[in-house]
Amino acid sequence: MVRVLLLGGHGKVALHMTRLLAAHNHKISSVIRNPDHAIEISDQYPENPSLIEPVVASIEETDEEGAKELMKGVEWVIWSAGAGGKGGPERTKAVDEIAAKRFIKAALLAPSVTKFLMVSASSSRRSPASYWTDSDRVAFKKTWDSIGVYSEAKTVADEYLYNESRKSSKPIWVDICLRPGSLSDSHGTGKVDLGKAKLVGSVPREDVAAVAVELLEKETGGGLWVDLIGGSEPISPAVERVVSQRITSRE
Repeated sequence: MVRVLLLGGHGKVALHMTRLLAAHNHKISSVIRNPDHAIEISDQYPENPSLIEPVVASIEETDEEGAKELMKGVEWVIWSAGAGGKGGPERTKAVDEIAAKRFIKAALLAPSVTKFLMVSASSSRRSPASYWTDSDRVAFKKTWDSIGVYSEAKTVADEYLYNESRKSSKPIWVDICLRPGSLSDSHGTGKVDLGKAKLVGSVPREDVAAVAVELLEKETGGGLWVDLIGGSEPISPAVERVVSQRITSRE
């Protein structure tokens, strides 16, 4: 059993992750802003609800000491939080960049934490990927033109996770940046394009959660950045391929 701190616990991807992690007998502390969501969080795994602990806290308002407190006894941290376009550009920066960096720092300083998985976005990069098609490049530009504040905030947070992880002297530390494309609420297919994936297309949130959990449960090594979209390869072989070949989308 691993104790997991899940930040942004009421998000749709996070709810899927909660269920999967509990099914694998991990203990989840799910951080939520609204106490009214606590019952829904606990109900994700009725077979053993004691594995899920809703924690009411504002990620945006939690200071360094508060973040440090949340890390106590935690082994894995998952960032699946975000402003979700609510509150304007200032709040997007406050949550998706500043708060993310605060929790990354706290995780790096916490003796018990060994893994940090960031749920990011495949468009959160400074320039189009070298392996993208022309249509991917067009979509990338449109994304930055329309939600540039969000894309910048996510990119800065991703870079911070990578760079601070490389500076850290922690004996055991794995940082993973999972970068899905457009998310859908369709049922998971169990098949993906993982690693150096295209941008155009979509991926079910259920499949994003499944990939995230498999990556956490693998001995991946640090500095892993992987793009994700719906595809034709089953999830387990896709994760094994990416991990064993050290495929990264970071350029």
